[in-house]
Amino acid sequence: MSALLPVGACSSATADLPADLAAAKSDQPFSLFLGEELGQIDYAQLKVRNKCLAKAGYPQNLNTMLEQPRNPFRHLLITARSFGPTSAEEAKRVGFGRDSLSAPPSVISFDPSYDKAYDRCTDIAWKELSDDAKKVYYGYFDLGNNLSQPLSPTVNERMGDTAWRKLLSCLGDKGHRPQNEQEFLQNPNPGFFGVPVGVDANEGRDRWKPKQVPGTIEVGPAVPAAPYHAGPAESALALAWFECRRATGIDKKQLETAVQVQRELVAKYESSFIELNPQVTRLAKQAAQLIGAP
Repeated sequence: MSALLPVGACSSATADLPADLAAAKSDQPFSLFLGEELGQIDYAQLKVRNKCLAKAGYPQNLNTMLEQPRNPFRHLLITARSFGPTSAEEAKRVGFGRDSLSAPPSVISFDPSYDKAYDRCTDIAWKELSDDAKKVYYGYFDLGNNLSQPLSPTVNERMGDTAWRKLLSCLGDKGHRPQNEQEFLQNPNPGFFGVPVGVDANEGRDRWKPKQVPGTIEVGPAVPAAPYHAGPAESALALAWFECRRATGIDKKQLETAVQVQRELVAKYESSFIELNPQVTRLAKQAAQLIGAP
């Protein structure tokens, strides 16, 4: 198992990063990723597109869009909560799930004329931002995916069998045993304990289905924010999970490991950060000016 550096240390992988990437040496290396700015760019593009659609006689998207931008990579803000409940109370209520954010109504088209207007207005919106806005946006979105996808698997692997066996032993003492120990050791996930584990508060709810009438545009209901409440079995497992992670020291070790892996990923994609961060900052300012945002 690889040696771990203390949270405040600077690894050789980030020691030579440029000054504007100095955050890679902090305990929040992924703070280098400009998720809020990316959300601002996306929101401006959507608003310009939707205004264009409204002028073409299709106000549905403009009438139903969110009132403010959202960071599409909120999960890159890595904290102790990223790895499970951080208190007994949280474990009992939320388990391994999460509260859900509100979502705007779905706009579904069965109208070819709308579809053509949609494509035309999308192109217009990107070009109003700048000639390179679409390329920069999707390039940065790819960077976000490249950072997020390997993080958890790499952290779990770095922790090693010894740590996860300690967790299993502690959980077993509390009456919780996985259905397949080897599968758990390869992928330490609470879903292997035969307990229904929630992901999102809206998971499993009945979804709106459009009537699919040709020549129409259908607007579904808005999805309100909803708190997640774990069932008794999930609450019990989550509480044991929280207590065992703390008792074995896995909670601190996992977070320290995550910081190190983040630093390595930032170093791996250093050239992308250097190239794209200034462009994303520029586009976010242009986006705010375009729609009159503060």
